[in-house]
Amino acid sequence: MEPLEKAAILMTLMKRLGQIMDHERALLNSFRLDDLNELQEEKTALVEAYELEMMRLREAPQAFAALDDGVREQIEGAMRRFQDASQSNVRALAAAHTVVEKVVRNIGDALARQHRGPCYQATGAEAKPAAGQVISVAFNRKL
Repeated sequence: MEPLEKAAILMTLMKRLGQIMDHERALLNSFRLDDLNELQEEKTALVEAYELEMMRLREAPQAFAALDDGVREQIEGAMRRFQDASQSNVRALAAAHTVVEKVVRNIGDALARQHRGPCYQATGAEAKPAAGQVISVAFNRKL
């Protein structure tokens, strides 16, 4: 395969992965977490292909060196944009993970408080457990 063809493949992979990560961040920002599963198969396949192409590039740097200066600059720019998008995606995923973890912890804490042993009134008599309990929950639509 010609160096220019390899470069085109690498740039195409980075562009598509960037698009998927943008879509993933949009889903995270709108709390459509269930829709993330739809992206995972394509994202995984693209990441594997990207890693393979990067491995080939590292094994044969002379192919990259054989490219015109303009093409190399385009690839380097695409790589920088891809790295920026990747870092932004990692931050968004970490923020979403933190939010989900806190919600689950708060729900678990509320359930634990609800199922504690008997409660006593000021007179010392055992209080009757409440038939139900309202747990207030507030969601901020921003991560």
